Amino acid sequence: MIHPTKLTMYLIAAVSVFAVMAACAGSDGDHDESIAASTTVLASSDAEAAATLSDSVAQSPQPLLLLNQQLVEGYSEKDLDPRNINAMFWAVFSGIPENVIVYPSENYYYFKMFTGGQQFWGNIRLPAGERDEGVLAFGYFEFNNVPPAPGTRFSRFKTFNLDDGLLLEKVDRFTYQVTYRGRTVTFNLHQLDQKPPELFTLGEDEVFIQRTFDESGYQFFLLFNERSNYFFWVLNEEENVPDILDSKADDLVVGRRSSFAFWIDKAHGDRKILAAISQINVSRNNYFDGPFDQLADNYAEEVEIAKYMQLANPGLKGRIDRFGYFNDTDRPLRVSLSNYYRTTSTEGLNAFVSRIRTSDDPYRFISRRGAP
Repeated sequence: MIHPTKLTMYLIAAVSVFAVMAACAGSDGDHDESIAASTTVLASSDAEAAATLSDSVAQSPQPLLLLNQQLVEGYSEKDLDPRNINAMFWAVFSGIPENVIVYPSENYYYFKMFTGGQQFWGNIRLPAGERDEGVLAFGYFEFNNVPPAPGTRFSRFKTFNLDDGLLLEKVDRFTYQVTYRGRTVTFNLHQLDQKPPELFTLGEDEVFIQRTFDESGYQFFLLFNERSNYFFWVLNEEENVPDILDSKADDLVVGRRSSFAFWIDKAHGDRKILAAISQINVSRNNYFDGPFDQLADNYAEEVEIAKYMQLANPGLKGRIDRFGYFNDTDRPLRVSLSNYYRTTSTEGLNAFVSRIRTSDDPYRFISRRGAP
């Protein structure tokens, strides 16, 4: 129950195709234990449904209802200080269910928070290669519909471990328990069967690299051409496609929700190659900025992603780890597989697709974003 005399902060924990809504009472900086005591998980019907949602992991797909009342009350809350990353982490951690599924394949558990006249987007991450050492990452930024100038966006990031009072324990390869301030949450990492595509045949010189799960809810195949050494992305239609794909031409469809533009490859069973994404989504840093940031980290050793990155760019040899992170930089930077075009207009997209049609190697043309 939401106390009628208190202003409220609202948290949406969005895990691609599955989302949880939580209402949290305000806090006073570091002394924010009151948030956990007054957290209410909102489901589609009543308290019994909310309890079922909290205790269960796998749920049948159902509509998510977000009420304007919740947004208004969340924006009116003034007690949570977004500059205090420990208070923000507790507000999020105490507001999510005790069992959660992390769908995106780089192990980000995303959320949106509405508080104090601001909207914050962020994630709790269990990074491969570090989580077994007890490290959890947490970060967020202020979201604006009109993207701010580069370098001016408000953001915070911190890694938590036992020194911060956070215990991260491995249950099995895909299950971890996190305990903080007396509360334990089980994180279930979504498992992806790393088998080649079944609905289309790979082309000559093509190899399957991995299946991925994007935060948009889309799933993709990452393929590689061994003759010319380039990557490209193909829509995984063996799984649910969480969007309406509108036909724009006999060889072009565009996601109504995502603005992802797919060129239909008629030579290979009408597979859909990711040809372009919208530049505005990249600038906003939203869930439709492309699948480059959701590689299948939990399978890095099996799929040997670093090997293919170095084939595509020999200058990376000796400079990256098995996940594709640079080992010669102070900041954690990663090789970006943004092998698709960024569009700013319908006219620009149509012009790019016209050039795909006349290219000697349309897959390479897409992979290089039209560059020679």
